[in-house]
Amino acid sequence: MKKSLAILLLLSLVFQIEAKGKKDFKTVRITYQTSFNNKPDSTSTTVMEISENIARISYNSTRKEQDDAVQNIYLNYTNNQETKVAKLNGGETIYTTRTFVLNDGLTPQPETEKIAGYNCKKVTASINSNRLEIWYTTELGVMGSMQPGTAIPEGIVLKIVRNGQREEKAVKVELLKEVTSLQPVLTGSQLSTPAYNYKIQQSKVIAVDVFDRQSIYFRNIPKPTDLNSTEVLQFANGSIILKKVTLPADNSGYSIFTELSQHSEGDAYDRTGSVFIVPTDRKQSFLDGLMQGKEALPQYTDKHGDKYEGMTVTNDYLPPLELMRFYTSFGVKGFNHIQVANYNWPDSVVFKQEVTDYAKALKGEVWVGAWIGNYAENGHNVSLKIKYYPNEKKEAKEIYPLFTTVNIMEMAGQAYPEGMFRNDSLTVNFKTDTDLKNAYIRYISTGHGGWGGGDEFNPKLNEIFLDNNRIIAYTPWREDCGSYRELNPASGNFSNGLSSSDLSRSGWCPGIVSYPVFVHIGDIKAGSHQLKIAIPVGDPEGSSRSYWCISGALVGDK
Repeated sequence: MKKSLAILLLLSLVFQIEAKGKKDFKTVRITYQTSFNNKPDSTSTTVMEISENIARISYNSTRKEQDDAVQNIYLNYTNNQETKVAKLNGGETIYTTRTFVLNDGLTPQPETEKIAGYNCKKVTASINSNRLEIWYTTELGVMGSMQPGTAIPEGIVLKIVRNGQREEKAVKVELLKEVTSLQPVLTGSQLSTPAYNYKIQQSKVIAVDVFDRQSIYFRNIPKPTDLNSTEVLQFANGSIILKKVTLPADNSGYSIFTELSQHSEGDAYDRTGSVFIVPTDRKQSFLDGLMQGKEALPQYTDKHGDKYEGMTVTNDYLPPLELMRFYTSFGVKGFNHIQVANYNWPDSVVFKQEVTDYAKALKGEVWVGAWIGNYAENGHNVSLKIKYYPNEKKEAKEIYPLFTTVNIMEMAGQAYPEGMFRNDSLTVNFKTDTDLKNAYIRYISTGHGGWGGGDEFNPKLNEIFLDNNRIIAYTPWREDCGSYRELNPASGNFSNGLSSSDLSRSGWCPGIVSYPVFVHIGDIKAGSHQLKIAIPVGDPEGSSRSYWCISGALVGDK
Protein backbone atom coordinates (compact mmCIF):
# COMPACT_ATOMS: atom_id res chain seq x y z
CA MET A 1 0.00 0.00 0.00
CA LYS A 2 2.81 2.37 0.91
CA LYS A 3 4.60 1.54 -2.36
CA SER A 4 1.51 2.33 -4.45
CA LEU A 5 0.99 5.60 -2.60
CA ALA A 6 4.59 6.61 -3.23
CA ILE A 7 4.21 5.93 -6.95
CA LEU A 8 1.00 7.99 -7.07
CA LEU A 9 2.69 10.87 -5.27
CA LEU A 10 5.66 10.71 -7.66
CA LEU A 11 3.45 10.72 -10.74
CA SER A 12 1.46 13.61 -9.29
CA LEU A 13 4.66 15.55 -8.68
CA VAL A 14 5.89 14.93 -12.25
CA PHE A 15 2.49 16.01 -13.62
CA GLN A 16 2.55 19.17 -11.50
CA ILE A 17 6.10 20.01 -12.66
CA GLU A 18 5.16 19.51 -16.33
CA ALA A 19 1.91 21.42 -15.88
CA LYS A 20 3.65 24.22 -14.09
CA GLY A 21 6.33 24.34 -16.78
CA LYS A 22 3.72 24.63 -19.51
CA LYS A 23 1.73 27.30 -17.68
CA ASP A 24 4.57 29.45 -16.40
CA PHE A 25 6.28 30.39 -19.70
CA LYS A 26 5.27 31.56 -23.14
CA THR A 27 8.72 31.89 -24.71
CA VAL A 28 11.86 29.77 -24.50
CA ARG A 29 15.22 31.43 -25.11
CA ILE A 30 18.29 29.20 -25.52
CA THR A 31 21.91 30.29 -25.86
CA TYR A 32 24.26 27.88 -27.64
CA GLN A 33 28.05 27.72 -27.56
CA THR A 34 30.01 26.43 -30.57
CA SER A 35 33.06 24.20 -30.20
CA PHE A 36 35.37 22.57 -32.70
CA ASN A 37 37.33 19.49 -31.64
CA ASN A 38 36.33 20.25 -28.04
CA LYS A 39 37.74 23.79 -28.23
CA PRO A 40 35.02 26.39 -27.47
CA ASP A 41 34.71 29.39 -29.77
CA SER A 42 34.45 32.25 -27.31
CA THR A 43 33.88 34.82 -30.05
CA SER A 44 30.42 33.74 -31.17
CA THR A 45 27.13 32.41 -29.79
CA THR A 46 23.80 31.35 -31.28
CA VAL A 47 20.49 32.32 -29.67
CA MET A 48 17.19 30.58 -30.44
CA GLU A 49 13.84 31.89 -29.21
CA ILE A 50 10.65 29.83 -29.51
CA SER A 51 7.14 31.18 -29.14
CA GLU A 52 3.79 30.13 -30.63
CA ASN A 53 5.40 27.37 -32.70
CA ILE A 54 7.91 29.72 -34.36
CA ALA A 55 11.65 29.63 -33.73
CA ARG A 56 13.93 32.60 -34.38
CA ILE A 57 17.67 31.99 -34.63
CA SER A 58 20.18 34.84 -34.37
CA TYR A 59 23.96 34.98 -34.30
CA ASN A 60 26.24 37.11 -32.15
CA SER A 61 29.93 37.59 -32.90
CA THR A 62 32.72 39.69 -31.45
CA ARG A 63 34.84 39.25 -34.58
CA LYS A 64 34.50 42.51 -36.48
CA GLU A 65 35.38 41.05 -39.85
CA GLN A 66 32.39 38.72 -39.63
CA ASP A 67 29.86 41.41 -38.80
CA ASP A 68 29.19 42.39 -42.40
CA ALA A 69 25.68 40.90 -42.29
CA VAL A 70 23.18 40.81 -39.42
CA GLN A 71 21.03 37.75 -40.07
CA ASN A 72 18.02 36.10 -38.46
CA ILE A 73 16.44 32.78 -39.43
CA TYR A 74 12.77 32.01 -38.71
CA LEU A 75 11.37 28.47 -38.64
CA ASN A 76 7.58 28.23 -38.67
CA TYR A 77 6.68 24.70 -37.56
CA THR A 78 2.99 25.18 -38.35
CA ASN A 79 3.54 25.43 -42.11
CA ASN A 80 7.18 24.23 -42.27
CA GLN A 81 8.39 27.51 -43.74
CA GLU A 82 11.91 28.86 -43.32
CA THR A 83 12.47 32.61 -43.70
CA LYS A 84 15.88 34.27 -43.67
CA VAL A 85 16.32 38.03 -43.38
CA ALA A 86 19.56 40.00 -43.36
CA LYS A 87 20.88 43.53 -43.22
CA LEU A 88 24.16 43.81 -45.08
CA ASN A 89 27.00 46.17 -44.33
CA GLY A 90 25.94 49.39 -46.02
CA GLY A 91 22.26 49.06 -45.14
CA GLU A 92 20.91 46.80 -47.90
CA THR A 93 18.27 44.33 -46.68
CA ILE A 94 17.47 41.00 -48.31
CA TYR A 95 15.27 38.02 -47.49
CA THR A 96 14.28 34.61 -48.77
CA THR A 97 11.63 32.00 -47.96
CA ARG A 98 11.38 28.30 -48.63
CA THR A 99 9.53 25.24 -47.42
CA PHE A 100 11.58 22.74 -45.43
CA VAL A 101 10.97 19.07 -44.81
CA LEU A 102 11.57 17.62 -41.38
CA ASN A 103 14.12 14.84 -41.34
CA ASP A 104 12.27 11.51 -41.12
CA GLY A 105 15.52 9.52 -41.12
CA LEU A 106 16.24 9.99 -37.42
CA THR A 107 17.60 6.89 -35.71
CA PRO A 108 17.08 6.64 -31.92
CA GLN A 109 20.18 5.89 -29.85
CA PRO A 110 20.40 4.54 -26.27
CA GLU A 111 22.58 7.38 -24.90
CA THR A 112 21.12 10.12 -22.70
CA GLU A 113 22.66 13.32 -21.39
CA LYS A 114 21.64 16.19 -19.11
CA ILE A 115 22.18 19.49 -20.91
CA ALA A 116 21.50 22.90 -19.31
CA GLY A 117 19.50 21.10 -16.61
CA TYR A 118 17.26 19.06 -18.92
CA ASN A 119 17.27 15.35 -19.64
CA CYS A 120 18.00 14.68 -23.29
CA LYS A 121 17.66 11.72 -25.62
CA LYS A 122 19.85 11.10 -28.64
CA VAL A 123 19.10 10.44 -32.29
CA THR A 124 21.40 10.35 -35.30
CA ALA A 125 20.85 11.46 -38.88
CA SER A 126 22.76 11.97 -42.13
CA ILE A 127 22.37 15.18 -44.13
CA ASN A 128 24.44 15.71 -47.29
CA SER A 129 26.80 12.90 -46.19
CA ASN A 130 27.36 14.63 -42.84
CA ARG A 131 26.73 12.52 -39.73
CA LEU A 132 24.69 14.38 -37.12
CA GLU A 133 24.31 13.43 -33.48
CA ILE A 134 21.27 15.22 -32.06
CA TRP A 135 20.31 15.56 -28.39
CA TYR A 136 16.82 16.82 -27.57
CA THR A 137 14.54 17.22 -24.57
CA THR A 138 10.76 16.82 -24.37
CA GLU A 139 10.55 18.24 -20.85
CA LEU A 140 9.56 21.70 -22.09
CA GLY A 141 6.71 20.53 -24.32
CA VAL A 142 7.64 22.76 -27.29
CA MET A 143 9.46 22.23 -30.57
CA GLY A 144 12.58 23.93 -31.90
CA SER A 145 15.96 23.35 -33.55
CA MET A 146 18.89 25.39 -34.79
CA GLN A 147 18.52 23.61 -38.17
CA PRO A 148 15.26 23.22 -40.11
CA GLY A 149 15.65 19.54 -40.96
CA THR A 150 16.60 18.33 -37.48
CA ALA A 151 13.54 19.29 -35.46
CA ILE A 152 11.95 16.70 -33.15
CA PRO A 153 8.16 16.77 -32.65
CA GLU A 154 7.44 18.04 -29.11
CA GLY A 155 11.16 18.38 -28.47
CA ILE A 156 13.81 21.09 -28.33
CA VAL A 157 17.26 20.31 -29.74
CA LEU A 158 19.90 21.25 -27.17
CA LYS A 159 23.00 19.83 -28.84
CA ILE A 160 24.13 18.88 -32.35
CA VAL A 161 27.52 17.34 -33.19
CA ARG A 162 28.50 17.29 -36.87
CA ASN A 163 30.95 14.61 -37.99
CA GLY A 164 32.27 14.26 -34.46
CA GLN A 165 33.99 17.64 -34.67
CA ARG A 166 31.72 20.69 -34.69
CA GLU A 167 29.39 20.99 -31.71
CA GLU A 168 26.61 23.43 -30.86
CA LYS A 169 25.46 22.97 -27.27
CA ALA A 170 22.98 24.83 -25.09
CA VAL A 171 24.66 26.60 -22.19
CA LYS A 172 21.64 28.57 -20.97
CA VAL A 173 17.86 28.03 -21.12
CA GLU A 174 15.52 30.89 -20.14
CA LEU A 175 11.76 30.49 -19.65
CA LEU A 176 9.99 33.81 -20.26
CA LYS A 177 6.41 34.49 -19.20
CA GLU A 178 5.60 36.95 -21.98
CA VAL A 179 4.82 36.04 -25.58
CA THR A 180 7.56 37.17 -27.95
CA SER A 181 6.43 38.11 -31.45
CA LEU A 182 8.65 36.15 -33.80
CA GLN A 183 6.95 36.92 -37.11
CA PRO A 184 9.63 38.08 -39.58
CA VAL A 185 9.46 41.61 -41.00
CA LEU A 186 10.15 41.36 -44.74
CA THR A 187 11.78 44.40 -46.33
CA GLY A 188 14.24 44.93 -49.13
CA SER A 189 14.93 42.52 -51.98
CA GLN A 190 13.50 39.02 -52.12
CA LEU A 191 16.01 36.51 -53.47
CA SER A 192 15.97 32.84 -54.23
CA THR A 193 17.47 30.81 -51.40
CA PRO A 194 20.68 29.95 -53.31
CA ALA A 195 21.15 33.63 -54.31
CA TYR A 196 20.51 34.75 -50.74
CA ASN A 197 22.97 32.26 -49.25
CA TYR A 198 25.64 33.23 -51.78
CA LYS A 199 25.20 36.93 -51.09
CA ILE A 200 25.50 36.39 -47.35
CA GLN A 201 28.65 34.34 -47.85
CA GLN A 202 30.24 36.86 -50.19
CA SER A 203 29.33 39.84 -47.99
CA LYS A 204 32.34 38.96 -45.84
CA VAL A 205 34.69 39.01 -48.84
CA ILE A 206 36.64 42.04 -50.04
CA ALA A 207 36.80 41.81 -53.83
CA VAL A 208 39.02 44.29 -55.64
CA ASP A 209 38.17 44.61 -59.32
CA VAL A 210 41.40 44.99 -61.28
CA PHE A 211 40.32 44.31 -64.86
CA ASP A 212 36.75 44.06 -66.13
CA ARG A 213 36.26 42.33 -69.51
CA GLN A 214 39.52 43.74 -70.83
CA SER A 215 40.76 42.68 -74.26
CA ILE A 216 44.33 41.45 -74.70
CA TYR A 217 45.59 41.29 -78.29
CA PHE A 218 48.41 42.15 -80.69
CA ARG A 219 47.84 45.41 -82.53
CA ASN A 220 49.83 48.46 -83.52
CA ILE A 221 48.72 50.77 -80.72
CA PRO A 222 50.49 53.76 -79.17
CA LYS A 223 52.39 53.24 -75.94
CA PRO A 224 50.89 54.95 -72.85
CA THR A 225 52.74 58.09 -71.77
CA ASP A 226 51.17 58.79 -68.37
CA LEU A 227 51.56 56.39 -65.43
CA ASN A 228 49.26 58.61 -63.37
CA SER A 229 46.24 57.53 -65.39
CA THR A 230 43.55 55.66 -63.47
CA GLU A 231 42.60 53.75 -66.62
CA VAL A 232 43.89 50.36 -67.72
CA LEU A 233 47.21 50.80 -69.54
CA GLN A 234 48.23 48.52 -72.43
CA PHE A 235 51.80 47.81 -73.44
CA ALA A 236 53.70 45.55 -75.84
CA ASN A 237 51.17 46.07 -78.66
CA GLY A 238 48.25 45.31 -76.36
CA SER A 239 49.51 41.99 -74.94
CA ILE A 240 50.13 43.47 -71.45
CA ILE A 241 47.47 45.21 -69.40
CA LEU A 242 48.46 47.14 -66.28
CA LYS A 243 46.67 49.13 -63.62
CA LYS A 244 47.53 50.78 -60.31
CA VAL A 245 44.97 49.58 -57.78
CA THR A 246 44.33 50.31 -54.12
CA LEU A 247 44.26 47.12 -52.07
CA PRO A 248 43.25 46.78 -48.39
CA ALA A 249 45.78 48.48 -46.10
CA ASP A 250 45.48 45.73 -43.48
CA ASN A 251 45.20 42.22 -44.89
CA SER A 252 46.60 40.28 -41.92
CA GLY A 253 43.25 38.61 -41.19
CA TYR A 254 42.53 37.31 -44.69
CA SER A 255 43.26 34.52 -47.12
CA ILE A 256 44.04 36.11 -50.49
CA PHE A 257 43.20 34.72 -53.93
CA THR A 258 43.61 35.86 -57.51
CA GLU A 259 40.62 35.02 -59.71
CA LEU A 260 40.82 35.52 -63.45
CA SER A 261 38.20 34.60 -66.02
CA GLN A 262 39.25 34.34 -69.67
CA HIS A 263 37.73 33.60 -73.04
CA SER A 264 38.87 33.80 -76.64
CA GLU A 265 37.91 36.73 -78.84
CA GLY A 266 39.56 35.23 -81.90
CA ASP A 267 42.72 33.35 -80.91
CA ALA A 268 42.18 29.59 -81.14
CA TYR A 269 45.43 28.49 -79.48
CA ASP A 270 46.62 27.70 -75.97
CA ARG A 271 48.75 30.60 -74.79
CA THR A 272 50.97 31.34 -71.81
CA GLY A 273 49.48 33.90 -69.43
CA SER A 274 50.67 35.54 -66.23
CA VAL A 275 49.23 37.67 -63.46
CA PHE A 276 51.94 39.69 -61.75
CA ILE A 277 52.67 42.74 -59.67
CA VAL A 278 55.45 45.24 -60.35
CA PRO A 279 57.61 45.99 -57.28
CA THR A 280 58.63 49.66 -57.24
CA ASP A 281 60.66 49.92 -54.04
CA ARG A 282 64.09 49.96 -55.73
CA LYS A 283 65.82 52.39 -58.08
CA GLN A 284 64.64 50.54 -61.18
CA SER A 285 61.45 48.63 -61.89
CA PHE A 286 59.75 46.75 -64.71
CA LEU A 287 57.83 49.97 -65.36
CA ASP A 288 61.02 51.41 -66.87
CA GLY A 289 61.02 48.72 -69.54
CA LEU A 290 57.34 49.17 -70.27
CA MET A 291 57.66 52.94 -70.66
CA GLN A 292 61.13 53.23 -72.21
CA GLY A 293 61.65 49.87 -73.88
CA LYS A 294 63.43 46.65 -72.95
CA GLU A 295 66.83 48.37 -73.10
CA ALA A 296 65.97 50.30 -69.92
CA LEU A 297 65.93 47.05 -67.92
CA PRO A 298 68.98 45.46 -66.30
CA GLN A 299 70.36 42.62 -68.40
CA TYR A 300 71.41 39.10 -67.49
CA THR A 301 74.16 37.67 -69.73
CA ASP A 302 74.59 33.91 -70.13
CA LYS A 303 77.88 32.18 -70.91
CA HIS A 304 77.15 32.38 -74.64
CA GLY A 305 76.96 36.17 -74.43
CA ASP A 306 73.19 36.28 -74.99
CA LYS A 307 71.35 38.93 -73.00
CA TYR A 308 67.97 38.75 -71.26
CA GLU A 309 66.19 41.87 -70.10
CA GLY A 310 64.63 42.41 -66.67
CA MET A 311 64.47 38.76 -65.58
CA THR A 312 66.65 38.60 -62.45
CA VAL A 313 67.08 40.57 -59.25
CA THR A 314 69.92 43.12 -58.85
CA ASN A 315 70.84 45.52 -56.07
CA ASP A 316 68.75 48.18 -57.81
CA TYR A 317 65.98 46.11 -59.41
CA LEU A 318 63.27 43.58 -58.51
CA PRO A 319 61.72 41.51 -61.32
CA PRO A 320 57.92 41.16 -61.61
CA LEU A 321 56.43 39.08 -58.81
CA GLU A 322 54.36 36.40 -60.52
CA LEU A 323 51.11 35.73 -58.67
CA MET A 324 49.69 33.15 -61.05
CA ARG A 325 50.75 31.39 -64.25
CA PHE A 326 47.83 30.26 -66.39
CA TYR A 327 47.32 28.74 -69.82
CA THR A 328 44.46 29.71 -72.04
CA SER A 329 42.39 26.93 -73.50
CA PHE A 330 42.02 26.23 -77.18
CA GLY A 331 39.49 28.92 -78.12
CA VAL A 332 36.83 28.74 -75.39
CA LYS A 333 33.75 30.85 -76.30
CA GLY A 334 35.31 32.31 -79.45
CA PHE A 335 35.24 28.88 -81.07
CA ASN A 336 32.30 27.29 -79.28
CA HIS A 337 30.64 26.84 -82.69
CA ILE A 338 32.93 23.83 -83.24
CA GLN A 339 30.87 20.77 -82.47
CA VAL A 340 32.38 17.64 -80.96
CA ALA A 341 30.13 14.80 -79.81
CA ASN A 342 29.49 14.55 -76.05
CA TYR A 343 31.03 17.93 -75.19
CA ASN A 344 29.28 21.12 -74.13
CA TRP A 345 31.74 24.00 -74.16
CA PRO A 346 31.63 26.57 -71.31
CA ASP A 347 31.65 30.30 -72.01
CA SER A 348 34.90 30.98 -70.16
CA VAL A 349 37.67 29.48 -68.07
CA VAL A 350 38.09 30.62 -64.46
CA PHE A 351 41.58 30.46 -62.96
CA LYS A 352 41.78 30.83 -59.19
CA GLN A 353 44.83 30.53 -56.95
CA GLU A 354 45.72 31.39 -53.38
CA VAL A 355 48.50 33.96 -52.95
CA THR A 356 48.26 34.62 -49.19
CA ASP A 357 52.02 34.12 -48.79
CA TYR A 358 52.46 37.31 -50.83
CA ALA A 359 50.24 39.34 -48.46
CA LYS A 360 52.97 41.89 -47.73
CA ALA A 361 53.04 42.82 -51.43
CA LEU A 362 49.25 42.85 -51.78
CA LYS A 363 48.23 45.88 -49.77
CA GLY A 364 48.04 49.61 -50.39
CA GLU A 365 48.78 50.99 -53.86
CA VAL A 366 50.07 48.24 -56.15
CA TRP A 367 50.76 47.91 -59.87
CA VAL A 368 48.93 44.77 -61.05
CA GLY A 369 49.38 43.39 -64.54
CA ALA A 370 48.27 40.53 -66.76
CA TRP A 371 49.82 39.20 -69.94
CA ILE A 372 48.88 36.65 -72.57
CA GLY A 373 51.46 35.87 -75.22
CA ASN A 374 49.67 36.05 -78.57
CA TYR A 375 49.93 37.59 -82.02
CA ALA A 376 46.19 37.73 -82.76
CA GLU A 377 44.44 40.98 -83.64
CA ASN A 378 41.41 39.69 -81.76
CA GLY A 379 43.00 37.73 -78.96
CA HIS A 380 41.52 37.18 -75.52
CA ASN A 381 39.28 38.79 -72.94
CA VAL A 382 39.98 38.74 -69.21
CA SER A 383 38.48 39.90 -65.94
CA LEU A 384 40.62 39.88 -62.80
CA LYS A 385 39.71 40.19 -59.13
CA ILE A 386 41.90 39.98 -56.06
CA LYS A 387 39.77 38.57 -53.26
CA TYR A 388 40.30 38.74 -49.50
CA TYR A 389 38.47 36.11 -47.42
CA PRO A 390 38.26 36.58 -43.62
CA ASN A 391 40.48 34.13 -41.75
CA GLU A 392 42.79 33.92 -38.76
CA LYS A 393 45.25 36.79 -38.35
CA LYS A 394 48.80 35.92 -39.34
CA GLU A 395 52.07 37.78 -39.45
CA ALA A 396 52.92 38.67 -43.05
CA LYS A 397 55.87 36.78 -44.52
CA GLU A 398 58.92 38.48 -45.96
CA ILE A 399 59.17 38.32 -49.78
CA TYR A 400 62.21 38.56 -52.06
CA PRO A 401 61.37 38.33 -55.80
CA LEU A 402 64.39 36.63 -57.38
CA PHE A 403 63.73 35.78 -61.02
CA THR A 404 61.03 35.67 -63.70
CA THR A 405 62.16 34.27 -67.03
CA VAL A 406 58.61 34.58 -68.38
CA ASN A 407 59.22 37.06 -71.20
CA ILE A 408 56.21 39.21 -70.41
CA MET A 409 57.42 41.81 -72.91
CA GLU A 410 57.72 39.20 -75.67
CA MET A 411 55.58 41.30 -78.02
CA ALA A 412 57.91 44.26 -77.40
CA GLY A 413 61.07 42.30 -78.20
CA GLN A 414 62.06 40.88 -74.80
CA ALA A 415 64.27 37.83 -75.38
CA TYR A 416 63.07 34.26 -75.11
CA PRO A 417 65.01 32.46 -72.35
CA GLU A 418 66.03 29.65 -74.70
CA GLY A 419 69.80 29.78 -74.26
CA MET A 420 69.72 30.73 -70.60
CA PHE A 421 69.82 27.09 -69.45
CA ARG A 422 71.39 25.31 -72.44
CA ASN A 423 74.65 23.77 -71.18
CA ASP A 424 74.59 26.35 -68.42
CA SER A 425 72.55 27.36 -65.37
CA LEU A 426 70.69 30.49 -64.41
CA THR A 427 72.72 32.14 -61.64
CA VAL A 428 71.02 34.64 -59.34
CA ASN A 429 72.93 36.62 -56.72
CA PHE A 430 70.79 38.24 -54.05
CA LYS A 431 70.86 39.69 -50.55
CA THR A 432 68.46 39.29 -47.64
CA ASP A 433 68.03 42.16 -45.19
CA THR A 434 67.20 39.99 -42.21
CA ASP A 435 67.43 36.43 -40.96
CA LEU A 436 64.53 34.29 -42.19
CA LYS A 437 62.94 31.30 -40.52
CA ASN A 438 61.04 28.49 -42.26
CA ALA A 439 62.12 29.91 -45.60
CA TYR A 440 61.25 28.44 -48.99
CA ILE A 441 61.24 29.36 -52.65
CA ARG A 442 57.85 29.57 -54.33
CA TYR A 443 58.83 28.19 -57.72
CA ILE A 444 56.80 27.88 -60.92
CA SER A 445 58.36 26.03 -63.87
CA THR A 446 56.92 25.19 -67.30
CA GLY A 447 58.62 23.90 -70.43
CA HIS A 448 57.86 25.12 -73.96
CA GLY A 449 58.62 24.10 -77.51
CA GLY A 450 55.54 22.90 -79.28
CA TRP A 451 56.75 20.08 -81.50
CA GLY A 452 57.63 16.44 -80.89
CA GLY A 453 61.19 17.19 -79.84
CA GLY A 454 60.32 20.36 -77.96
CA ASP A 455 60.46 20.72 -74.21
CA GLU A 456 56.71 21.23 -74.00
CA PHE A 457 56.31 17.50 -74.58
CA ASN A 458 59.49 16.13 -73.03
CA PRO A 459 60.10 15.78 -69.28
CA LYS A 460 63.18 17.66 -68.06
CA LEU A 461 64.81 17.58 -64.64
CA ASN A 462 64.86 20.89 -62.73
CA GLU A 463 67.69 21.23 -60.20
CA ILE A 464 68.01 24.16 -57.79
CA PHE A 465 71.17 24.92 -55.82
CA LEU A 466 71.42 27.43 -52.97
CA ASP A 467 74.93 28.48 -51.98
CA ASN A 468 76.28 25.43 -53.89
CA ASN A 469 73.98 22.96 -52.10
CA ARG A 470 71.33 21.18 -54.16
CA ILE A 471 67.99 21.78 -52.47
CA ILE A 472 65.64 20.12 -54.97
CA ALA A 473 65.62 18.00 -58.11
CA TYR A 474 62.25 17.32 -59.70
CA THR A 475 60.54 17.12 -63.08
CA PRO A 476 57.55 19.39 -63.78
CA TRP A 477 55.08 17.20 -65.66
CA ARG A 478 51.30 17.05 -66.04
CA GLU A 479 49.61 13.83 -67.14
CA ASP A 480 46.05 14.95 -66.38
CA CYS A 481 45.49 17.31 -69.32
CA GLY A 482 42.71 15.13 -70.70
CA SER A 483 40.60 16.09 -67.69
CA TYR A 484 40.11 19.56 -69.23
CA ARG A 485 38.99 18.58 -72.73
CA GLU A 486 35.64 20.32 -72.29
CA LEU A 487 37.43 23.69 -72.00
CA ASN A 488 39.09 23.32 -75.42
CA PRO A 489 36.66 23.54 -78.36
CA ALA A 490 39.37 24.29 -80.95
CA SER A 491 41.69 21.51 -79.81
CA GLY A 492 42.64 19.26 -82.73
CA ASN A 493 41.46 15.65 -82.70
CA PHE A 494 43.94 13.00 -83.80
CA SER A 495 43.37 9.74 -85.64
CA ASN A 496 44.44 7.76 -82.57
CA GLY A 497 41.46 9.12 -80.59
CA LEU A 498 43.35 11.73 -78.56
CA SER A 499 42.91 15.49 -78.71
CA SER A 500 45.90 17.82 -78.70
CA SER A 501 44.70 19.26 -75.38
CA ASP A 502 44.90 15.74 -73.88
CA LEU A 503 48.66 15.46 -74.32
CA SER A 504 50.91 15.51 -71.25
CA ARG A 505 53.09 18.59 -70.89
CA SER A 506 55.96 20.06 -68.90
CA GLY A 507 54.12 21.48 -65.91
CA TRP A 508 50.96 22.75 -67.60
CA CYS A 509 47.78 21.91 -69.50
CA PRO A 510 45.59 24.09 -71.74
CA GLY A 511 42.96 25.73 -69.56
CA ILE A 512 44.56 25.42 -66.10
CA VAL A 513 46.79 27.17 -63.58
CA SER A 514 50.36 25.89 -63.19
CA TYR A 515 50.76 25.23 -59.50
CA PRO A 516 53.87 26.40 -57.66
CA VAL A 517 56.34 24.09 -55.96
CA PHE A 518 57.49 25.10 -52.48
CA VAL A 519 61.21 24.39 -52.20
CA HIS A 520 62.04 24.12 -48.50
CA ILE A 521 65.21 25.86 -47.29
CA GLY A 522 64.73 26.23 -43.54
CA ASP A 523 66.47 29.10 -41.78
CA ILE A 524 68.59 31.45 -43.84
CA LYS A 525 70.93 34.14 -42.56
CA ALA A 526 70.88 37.76 -43.64
CA GLY A 527 73.46 38.63 -46.25
CA SER A 528 74.57 37.58 -49.73
CA HIS A 529 73.45 34.30 -51.32
CA GLN A 530 73.58 32.61 -54.69
CA LEU A 531 70.90 30.55 -56.37
CA LYS A 532 71.42 28.39 -59.46
CA ILE A 533 68.76 26.66 -61.57
CA ALA A 534 69.82 23.98 -64.04
CA ILE A 535 67.49 22.57 -66.74
CA PRO A 536 68.76 20.57 -69.76
CA VAL A 537 67.00 22.57 -72.48
CA GLY A 538 66.53 20.79 -75.79
CA ASP A 539 68.27 21.95 -78.96
CA PRO A 540 66.35 24.02 -81.53
CA GLU A 541 65.02 22.40 -84.68
CA GLY A 542 64.85 24.76 -87.63
CA SER A 543 62.90 27.81 -86.51
CA SER A 544 61.43 25.93 -83.53
CA ARG A 545 63.02 26.42 -80.12
CA SER A 546 62.70 25.14 -76.59
CA TYR A 547 62.74 27.37 -73.52
CA TRP A 548 61.60 27.38 -69.88
CA CYS A 549 59.42 29.94 -68.16
CA ILE A 550 60.33 29.89 -64.49
CA SER A 551 59.70 32.29 -61.64
CA GLY A 552 60.76 32.22 -58.03
CA ALA A 553 60.54 34.29 -54.88
CA LEU A 554 62.13 33.67 -51.50
CA VAL A 555 59.51 33.65 -48.74
CA GLY A 556 60.00 33.28 -45.01
CA ASP A 557 59.18 34.39 -41.48
CA LYS A 558 61.11 37.26 -39.97
